Amino acid sequence: MSLRLAAVAALAGASFATPEQVHLALGKTTSELNVEWVTQVTSEDVIMWGLSKSTLNNTAKGDSVAYTKDEGRKWYTHVATMNSLLENTEYYYKVGNNNTGFSDVFKVMNRRTATTAKPFKHILFGDMGSACAFSLCEACTQQSLVCDAATCATNRTNVGLISETDADMFLHVGDFAYNLADGNGTVGDQFFKNIEQVAANAPYMISHGNHEDTHANLAHFLERFRLMPSNAVPPTYLSHNGRTTNSLYFSWDHGLVHYVAISTEMWFGTGDLTANLLTMLEWLKDDLKKANENRDKFPWIIIHGHRSIYCSCDKDCDAGAELIRLEMEPIMFENGVDFFINGHEHNYERMWPTYKSKSDQSNINPKATVYVVTGAAGSHEMHEPFTKPQPSWSAFRSNSFSYTRMFVYNSSHIHWQQVQTDPTLFPGSDYGRVIDDTWFVQESHGPFNASLAPKVKPTSCGDCSEYDHWAPLLGLEDGSGRSMVDLIAEFRKKNGDDAWREKLQFLMNGLQSNLTVWEDVRGDGNSDGAFAEKKGFQWKGGSQ
Repeated sequence: MSLRLAAVAALAGASFATPEQVHLALGKTTSELNVEWVTQVTSEDVIMWGLSKSTLNNTAKGDSVAYTKDEGRKWYTHVATMNSLLENTEYYYKVGNNNTGFSDVFKVMNRRTATTAKPFKHILFGDMGSACAFSLCEACTQQSLVCDAATCATNRTNVGLISETDADMFLHVGDFAYNLADGNGTVGDQFFKNIEQVAANAPYMISHGNHEDTHANLAHFLERFRLMPSNAVPPTYLSHNGRTTNSLYFSWDHGLVHYVAISTEMWFGTGDLTANLLTMLEWLKDDLKKANENRDKFPWIIIHGHRSIYCSCDKDCDAGAELIRLEMEPIMFENGVDFFINGHEHNYERMWPTYKSKSDQSNINPKATVYVVTGAAGSHEMHEPFTKPQPSWSAFRSNSFSYTRMFVYNSSHIHWQQVQTDPTLFPGSDYGRVIDDTWFVQESHGPFNASLAPKVKPTSCGDCSEYDHWAPLLGLEDGSGRSMVDLIAEFRKKNGDDAWREKLQFLMNGLQSNLTVWEDVRGDGNSDGAFAEKKGFQWKGGSQ
């Protein structure tokens, strides 16, 4: 049995009566925060909150929904709203009831007022599992799905996501737990236990990923995140578990930013009779129109989804990205969308402002949308080598585990950092170091001007950087200074793909104590669905 299957089996039979898996989301107004939690028994749970631990004198009833699609068990999600909250004020809260008990008391700041010394801080990442959640904290491993607060306390707590205690918001752009419905839903349970240490103390916002696509995983996703402040049209979605909140696409405002969540999976078949790609795009255009009319209050516009529109790691970045790009790029350009953030590729890549694969390679007053892939928070699928050359519109790319810090200073300046959190191949001193650090300056927000859009494709990536952790492992360096992409291509051309797979197998045999499975190193470089297609992929790193 693989490490992962053994870890899943270890969760079987786990039961609980008191509330757990507590997580927050922004409310529909600045005076509201939504809270969701889970119990295994039906109960009339409430949320209690106040200005101190001893004065939880406000109460709201929880809305309870039974989840009945996990074989042999029934459990309940509860959603409640803390209301009449003051901005820039700290609140304490707990959830539960007097019969089955209450949760711990948590603390959250509602809508902090930013200053020049302390700007808005948003933490962005994608593709984080229960096991291998390397960005959550330094103590997370591939051997166990458990990486809760007690686990994280056994190692340094001043690095990783758990150290971002002053974050105003966390944004997870798809692929949760790997997978939410696995182990009869217990893998999903453990994921929410793990993230409670951050998600119960700051809003944990989301978008939908391809690992939430199956009937069971999609139902888990929708029920476990039905606390989102959805303004989707239509407002509900029919899942495997019944009709629920449509959190596949929605928008909200926070910290000078108008955020828009979309489901890139709708280009690949996700949808019901009333909520689908057509309804999402119609809603999106209307939402962006309203957002542009409100840019005096929220000048920055960020759309986030799961799959890439631009990327350069492998063939995921070809036909699949182009399918989304054909419809989304014109919409974003015409509405002056500042950033598109996604995961899916288990790496980090920051593009220059790009339009129709052209860029003027400048972050000062961008004339097109900036695309960023930040899908390297950590999962058992690991990550892959770059099999395509870095193009001219790619400013920085790295295939080590990491997450993003985005500091919103004002209407014109954003400070951007990428934080490495890779325990697999690097010394512990590298965990938590910043590997990419840049600024974006936009002095005139609004629809982009076609006459000013980038029109020339540079012949090289110019002032760009690549951080490829595969280089020292593969042993292909020859002192020529050529890129790892070129060296891999030369090796495969000279020795064949069987030799390439043999080299990778030898590498994995040596790293088996540290890693479980690399994502996909097939000849075509296309990682989409690789984990599900187990046949023929045992050489990736042992049994799955």
